[in-house]
Amino acid sequence: MPLRNRKRSLTAVIASMVIVNLVYGLTLPLLSIVLDAQGFSKTIIGMSIVAQASAGVLLAPLMPRLIMRFGAARVMQLATLIAATMLIALGLFQNVWLWFPMRFLLGASGSMLWSASETVINELADNNWRGRIIGMYGSAGAAGFALGPIVLIMTGTEGLLPFVVTAGFVAAASLPLFWLPNEADAHANADHPSLRRIFRFMPHIMLLNLTYAAAVEAFIAFFPLYGIHIGLGEARSLSLLTTFALGGVVLQLPLGWLADHMHRHKLLLTCIVLTTIGFLVMPDLISRPIVGPVFSFALGGVEGMIYALGVILLGQRFRGAELAAASVLYTGMWGAGTMLGPVIVGAGMDAFGDDSMAYLIAAIFLAYLPVFFLARRE
Repeated sequence: MPLRNRKRSLTAVIASMVIVNLVYGLTLPLLSIVLDAQGFSKTIIGMSIVAQASAGVLLAPLMPRLIMRFGAARVMQLATLIAATMLIALGLFQNVWLWFPMRFLLGASGSMLWSASETVINELADNNWRGRIIGMYGSAGAAGFALGPIVLIMTGTEGLLPFVVTAGFVAAASLPLFWLPNEADAHANADHPSLRRIFRFMPHIMLLNLTYAAAVEAFIAFFPLYGIHIGLGEARSLSLLTTFALGGVVLQLPLGWLADHMHRHKLLLTCIVLTTIGFLVMPDLISRPIVGPVFSFALGGVEGMIYALGVILLGQRFRGAELAAASVLYTGMWGAGTMLGPVIVGAGMDAFGDDSMAYLIAAIFLAYLPVFFLARRE
């Protein structure tokens, strides 16, 4: 691909990552706050999140064929249209039961964007530069996520305004997707790699994304409620969530460089261990005036690199149709994790109190560590 077209394609794919994370960065805390104010339990809030996440799991078997048949560009363009429409609908009809199908369609749009963009970004990235390019991709995603709480701080959490503003951002960020060359495959009806076979090649990376999504989506959904409970207030809780995301924006670039210059599995293990320790000490540090934002920034950067390293390792292992299938399965694992994490953490907070949030998330990462070591020994 000519250099100019490669740069335009990278810009478009990075823009799509901003869209996905903006939607999640706003809807998870916003809808949790709205439902909490309406008197619903943390368990019901978690189940509402499951509706959004389940789309990625249910669509996973169809996505490789969809991407190959219609092309990544067309898939991403359709996804942004669905996302913007659903955001307006969520704002207009603020009813928990109506939100279940709406959140499913919103999750479907995110799944389409994620799967298609990860396929394209790994195809564009040479292995020697993969860490830095995926680091840029991850930083853009973190920037989209950071924008979500900022929008809520500016618009508040009541009424239609935050939904309309976010839909406008989604529409604006989707414009570069029209630069992306659309390469549909005339042989899309041919056999595609089995998702089960792809899973067997790298089970620890697929389960990594399930674990990561379970932890981070539970954190995004419940941290504002946790912050309000411990006396931080809504605005400060959202600002700390933004600081957490900004850590991912800034630190993923140097960590991406590091991924190109050291053993990537060792770096992954280091990030997982540091993230687990971070959540264990969070209750002691997060409410301190200066220490809290610094801690949130550092945790967000290290934690965000876990996802990026998974993408890097997939691109290192797969190409072509296998990479498309691996990217779809990786996204499906995200959906499965998002279905599990908020329900587990929400029910745990109902059972053990809001103070238990950070410890429950740390436990999710701890449960993954045996999987990592067992897979690496094979």
